[in-house]
Amino acid sequence: HRKKQPDHMKYCYFFFLGMCMFPAQLFAADVSAPDDLSLFESNYTHIQFGRIKANQYEFEDRVLKVKVDSSASFLMKAFESVKPVKQVTFKWRSDRLPKVNDAVHEKQKAGDDAVFKVGLLLKADNELDNPFLPKWMRQVKSLLNYSSENMIYLVAGSKNVAGEQWPNPYNNRVTMIAMSEENIESKLESKIDGEFEEGWHHASYRFGEEVEVVAIWLMADGDNTGSSFTSFVKDIRLD
Repeated sequence: HRKKQPDHMKYCYFFFLGMCMFPAQLFAADVSAPDDLSLFESNYTHIQFGRIKANQYEFEDRVLKVKVDSSASFLMKAFESVKPVKQVTFKWRSDRLPKVNDAVHEKQKAGDDAVFKVGLLLKADNELDNPFLPKWMRQVKSLLNYSSENMIYLVAGSKNVAGEQWPNPYNNRVTMIAMSEENIESKLESKIDGEFEEGWHHASYRFGEEVEVVAIWLMADGDNTGSSFTSFVKDIRLD
């Protein structure tokens, strides 16, 4: 008569059957689409400046944690296709803010720090040749799939009024823009982990016309003001 199938073989069969039926559900937590902004470590490259202490970045449950200690560095993701962007939004909170005195100080090198900012690298028709780029800029260039010569930094927790623009004090090809802020009140319903949304801020900025974005930078910094703080960011969207 037919030999009885061992129990462990049955378990293997159902495991492989489940993989065939539900592959997306099994691996959704670890795999993202090419241009997805999901906050997984494998989805971003940590870029560090040569002589500046680097931030510590941690990923947990789709939340990015940034530990800043008189430091600066950023995470980068290059897009495989040019992304038209009309609006940028995300949520953030922090235990402290950088030691930026006021709106004037924020526009100077001495005050050029932020609790969090999103950098948008814009598509360029032509690329300027510069053989003297520092190592970190060469790394950025190697990751890009399209040329980029100009950049926009959207600044959360800014001392400037929402919508205010100013040139970056280190690079005139970079435009800084203060984002709109909204405090999120505690909700009656809680998150999965039982914590409330209290303490989160909703940052947003809407462009007058779409901009063509080829990469994104996620950054917090405290090197210029000697600041130490920990920021948390989630729900980053480019629409």
